[in-house]
This record gives sequence, C-alpha cells and structure tokens, in this order.
Amino acid sequence: MSNMSDDPIRRSARRLRVFVFAAMSMIALVYVAARLNLQLAHAHVEYRLHGTPYEQWTAAGSVALLLIALFHLTRMLGLIAAGEMFGVNVVRHFRGFASWLLAMALFEFAAPIVAMFTAASASRSHLLRLNIDLRDALTVAITLLLFLLARLLERARRLDDEMREFV
Repeated sequence: MSNMSDDPIRRSARRLRVFVFAAMSMIALVYVAARLNLQLAHAHVEYRLHGTPYEQWTAAGSVALLLIALFHLTRMLGLIAAGEMFGVNVVRHFRGFASWLLAMALFEFAAPIVAMFTAASASRSHLLRLNIDLRDALTVAITLLLFLLARLLERARRLDDEMREFV
C-alpha cells in the first residue's frame, strides 16, 4: 500500500540505511585496523589500552554488540523503504535495535566491574574503585526511551490496522 505521502519517508529510510551500512563498515574497519596496528590510507589508527587485559575483551564485546544493534536498524530501515511503516517486523527490528543498544550499554557498565572483581580476587587486593561514566548512563537512558518509542510504534500499527478495517 504505497502512498504518495510515504515517498519522502521511504527515500529517507533508503538513504539512512546506506549511511548505517557505511558506518557499520567503517566501525568494523577502524576496529580491525586498530587491533592489528594497520594504517588506513594516510591515517594511522592507534589502539591504546590502559589497565587490565579485560579491556580488550570489553572493547571487542562493545563493538560486536553495536554492530548487531545497527544490523537490526538496517533491517528496520529496509522494511520502511519497502513501504512497511508500522508493521510487526518494523517494530520487532526497532525493539531489537533498542535491546542490543541496551545490552551494549549494560555490558560497558558491568564489564569493568567484573574485571575489577576478577583482578582483586587474583591479586588478593581488596581496594575496588567504581567509576560511573556519564556517557554509559546516558546510553542506558536513551535506549529506555527507544523502548517507549517501540511501544508507540506498536500503538500506531494497531491504529493503522483499525483504520484499514473502516476503509
């Protein structure tokens, strides 16, 4: 059911999908280049770690979770570009996007805490510091907002279905 008023939305979704795929490629490329200490064109990418070796796993996990979240976003944008605005799959992929972003934010928050406890038990040291990054707290808050938007999309889908029944 293509509507002329949906064309700008569909076009924007197509463009945004291409942009997200490009961003995913760049994130993966820069991460791999940094881990392998490679040079990209004329830019040298540095990868520095401070502290424990667990930070490498934290960085790898964060990048993986972000890429999964962005993949769900591309699936959602593909459906919108195809003309499905409020469909079940659109909402499902949007919810998947929000879920994986939340998983990334919670992982980035919890991984250093787990690493500190592991390092403390290995060294028998009992001094633990808990640093809360405002960026992580904001990411959690934003993903919770995305869940609210997913509920709004579900409601819009139901209203769209009801409107089609009247017509």
